[in-house]
Amino acid sequence: MSSSTVPNLVLQANNLNYAAMMFIRCYCYIVIPTGTIGHLLSVYVFTRPSLCSNSCSRYFLAASIVGLAHTVYVLPMRMIQSAFVDTDPGAYSVIFCKITWLCLNSLRGSGFWLIVVTSIDRYLCSSSSTNTRAWSNIRVANRVIPLIIIVLFTAYVHVPVFFRIDIIPATQKPICYPPGPPGTYRIILSYFNLVVLGLSPSLLMLIFGLLTLRNVERSKQLIVAPTTNAPNAIHRKTNTHMIRMLIVQVFVYCITGLTFSVALIYTAINASRPKTIFEVAQENMINATVGMMSTVGPCLSFYLFTLSSGLFRKELKNLFSGIHNFVDHSSAVANTTNTNR
Repeated sequence: MSSSTVPNLVLQANNLNYAAMMFIRCYCYIVIPTGTIGHLLSVYVFTRPSLCSNSCSRYFLAASIVGLAHTVYVLPMRMIQSAFVDTDPGAYSVIFCKITWLCLNSLRGSGFWLIVVTSIDRYLCSSSSTNTRAWSNIRVANRVIPLIIIVLFTAYVHVPVFFRIDIIPATQKPICYPPGPPGTYRIILSYFNLVVLGLSPSLLMLIFGLLTLRNVERSKQLIVAPTTNAPNAIHRKTNTHMIRMLIVQVFVYCITGLTFSVALIYTAINASRPKTIFEVAQENMINATVGMMSTVGPCLSFYLFTLSSGLFRKELKNLFSGIHNFVDHSSAVANTTNTNR
């Protein structure tokens, strides 16, 4: 490599690293406020009487709460660590390094796996078997949700054990490496994340999503007498809206999850290959883009719910109508008080 080529590679690498930093900043500046507001509205909607008795709604509520934690904790931490220079608190505190990456990985996994169990719940609910449908209920949901979160945090209990502060050879600066400390553990963690965060949840969501659609199509072919039972009709309508919301969620999670899996495979395969500074910057840019886009499902689910379900939009309209009526009533009372004076 000629001496004139090296400065060019360094300049191009710096430009790519800066572009990755700016992308993370802009993404976080947009998603953190909009995602936080959206999740708070989702929590309100899924606790309404028309939805709170539905098991799928309970899973969506849990996913929204985990998504809220993802939005207000994971994204700001990723922005602090990756979108600015020398601002990572984990580079100066080993406790912070260990706890932060335990929470980051566990929360990300919890969001994916809650959608997986939601897919399973809709498959059970849409089954023609009464015994199978019986497993789709609030009591099961209330037990499965904390179990999923506990299992995910337990699955990443090795992170506090192996994560540590390393020194970057080129700059002699401390760093808490996001993919784990260099060596065998990083490779193992890459494949572990590939299974836990990438391939497994994406494939399971896809499989149970397709099975649910098959059950729905079969139920449409059954010839049944029209029912005059209003509660049953409302229940079926609610389930239909839940399936619509789930299909959109599964589509987004599968696309982002499989893309994330491909990036993990690429990183793991090329982990031991010598790279130029420009190739390292290219990988950083790819990882920044894919990593941020993998948060679309957990952080922006409210907007997917709004687009896919009329029932969800109806509950939102009721909320905004109530706020509008309250403001009008307060204004009228204030005007009346001023007039009486």
